[in-house]
Amino acid sequence: MANQTMVGVFDSVSAAEQAKTGLLEAGIREDRIALSADLSEDAIAGEAPGQSYQNQPGQSSDDSARAAFGEAVRSGVCVLSVKAESHADGKYIKQLMRQKGARRTTEHRDA
Repeated sequence: MANQTMVGVFDSVSAAEQAKTGLLEAGIREDRIALSADLSEDAIAGEAPGQSYQNQPGQSSDDSARAAFGEAVRSGVCVLSVKAESHADGKYIKQLMRQKGARRTTEHRDA
């Protein structure tokens, strides 16, 4: 199985932190979880590391799909990313994130 990262978009940092707590309580290791948010008042200065802009020359369709989550961070919401250890684990993580209030979930398969 290719490495998978499950991604959930939350309306606030506190909502994402509550979801993270729920994932930890469900047995997901903390080193598999990353929380990305614009924590500055200047959205340009608060650009999330590793996020790309859409429609750049040479950008793959995977990058364009991920760019929507970077835009979510810049618009004031929070993105929670969790590395899945198997396909079943990924489905379970997405289900937990939805139960904890994720407005949107998706998965990214790492190369």
